[in-house]
Order: sequence, then C-alpha cells, then structure tokens
Amino acid sequence: MGSPAHNAPRLKQYPSGKIGSKIVHSVDRNPYPIIYVDLTHRCNYDCNYCYNPVRTVPDMSLDYFKEVCRRLPNRVAFRFMGGEPTLHPQFLEFVSTAYEHHHMVSFVSNGALFADPAFAKALKDTRVPVIATISMNGGTNNEWYRFIDNGDVAEEKLAALRNLTDAGFTRIAITAIIVRGVNEGVVPELMALADQFKSVRYVHYRSVGKVGRYVDTEPYDLQELKKLVDSYIPRDENFERKVKFDGLDATPGNRCFGCMGCYEYQQNQKIEICLIDFAKPDTFTCWKRGKLIEDTFQIETFFENMVQFSSYLENEYPEYNLKLEAGSF
Repeated sequence: MGSPAHNAPRLKQYPSGKIGSKIVHSVDRNPYPIIYVDLTHRCNYDCNYCYNPVRTVPDMSLDYFKEVCRRLPNRVAFRFMGGEPTLHPQFLEFVSTAYEHHHMVSFVSNGALFADPAFAKALKDTRVPVIATISMNGGTNNEWYRFIDNGDVAEEKLAALRNLTDAGFTRIAITAIIVRGVNEGVVPELMALADQFKSVRYVHYRSVGKVGRYVDTEPYDLQELKKLVDSYIPRDENFERKVKFDGLDATPGNRCFGCMGCYEYQQNQKIEICLIDFAKPDTFTCWKRGKLIEDTFQIETFFENMVQFSSYLENEYPEYNLKLEAGSF
C-alpha cells in the first residue's frame, strides 16, 4: 500500500475542540488516571489497520512534555503511542522524564526495534519500571499478520518478546485486534505465549475501531468479544476471577456507567485480561482514558479524540485512503 500523494494536515493547525471534540480539560485539571500520548506519527510498518495513519505531523516536543508533567495535579499512567513511539529520537528521554515526575509509564509498540537486543537493553538501562506492550495481531501466524499488519512479522514479534524478557523486564503486555472471520484463533495463541514467557502479565484483545485506516468489516462489540474470549479461555477453576472494570454493567453506582468500552479481569494469579470495544460513541464518556493534545496544554477524552480526528480526515481529505474494501489489497 503506497503513501498518500498529498500532505496530510498538521495537527498543530487544529487545536483541541476545533475538529469537533466536546470533552476538553486543561492539563492543570486533568481528571484521567491514564493519559495517551502520541510521541510521533512516524512508523516503520504500513498496517491495513491503523488508527493514526498520518505520517507528516511533527514529533511531540520533549520540552512541552516536561511542562505537562510539571503541571499535572496528580500522578497518572502515561501510555506512549504513535505512529511507532520508539521511533521518536528522544523516546528514552520521554520515558525517564515521566518517571522523574513520579508518573507511571507504559507504551504500545510494534516491537520492531526490540528485535535488536541492544535496544531492549538501552530501555532497561533507564531503570524505569515500564509496562512494555507489543502488538501481536497475528500471534505466531504470518497469514494473519499479512492481513492486519501487511507483512510477515511473526519472527520479529517473537524476537522482541525474547529480548525484552532476557533484558529483565517483568511486566510485558501483548495485544491483538480481533477481526471478524480472520484471526479469532489469536485468542488462545496469545494466552499460550503468556504461558511461555514468564514476563507476560497482561493480555489485551480489542475490536476493530472504524477510525484511521481499516478494512471495512463489521467489528465485534464488547459482549461478542467477551463471549469469544470466554469460549477459548474458560475460567480458571483454581482461581476466583476478579473483575476490575465492567463496561457491560449499567447498574447504578458502577464506576464504568455501562459505557460498553472495556472489561478487565484477573484470569489467574499471573495473567490479567483486558477486552476493549474500540472507539464507539458510548465510550466517549470514559473516565479512565484521556488524550494529550500537542501544544495546547489540553486533554480530551481518548476515544472521542480518535473518532473526531478520523472523521475530519475522511471528510476533508477523501483522497487519503482510510477505508479499505476487503480484497482490495
């Protein structure tokens, strides 16, 4: 799949609220315990499913991020994303800066740089207790990776897992997009990898969000996703499952308000499983997830930001090929 012929808009020209987002907070009054940060829009993959396919947006400034860390009123969990966050030339400095301000750090990576053990060691040398998340949409199956990630990358992913484990990381997450009729079999594969690698503590499955670039198929909703995962991963009869967040529960007083966004539970003494129904309107009021906006010192609700920016691109730049038809690639 080739790159678009024109230049995509720069986000700096469209500050928070101007592309339709309604829920906006000042950094100084941030209410979210988790803040997602797009460090860079660069990427070394060309996936058929990408919530953020724009590549011409400038990298986030480290000085700006330092000021955000200084102004936040409470400790948060930063989740660095992109593009591919490890491609930011100051990725390690972002990790250290967040930790120096007493914030927690995790990131979501395609794992390509961690296929080199030297990069895993460099991150470990920061001495920051990160949660390293590797996207593994195909598990160990290159046929699934070709459909979703647009390449044969299974060995690269496994090398990243081995190198992070060998470097001494003790909290690794593996995650997969579940595409209806394509890669449902990745559900047990990720659990098998979690059993194989002692450092894998979290397994995340999410539906296809109709944002950014995607193949236009019908995504799983949260209820369907829960049934699918339960069919492959039955309850551990030696462990009482502990539900942490239940977006399916609309009972008054439930902190997730029946937002239908996520379902998190402790499957056994080692593994926590998280299911996410990605970027649906019901999730716009999610109290957990915020998105840091470049330059404006503002934070929007994560899912609304993604949907509004994707709609903006689709409406204003229809030649930027976001929605792919099945069989067209």
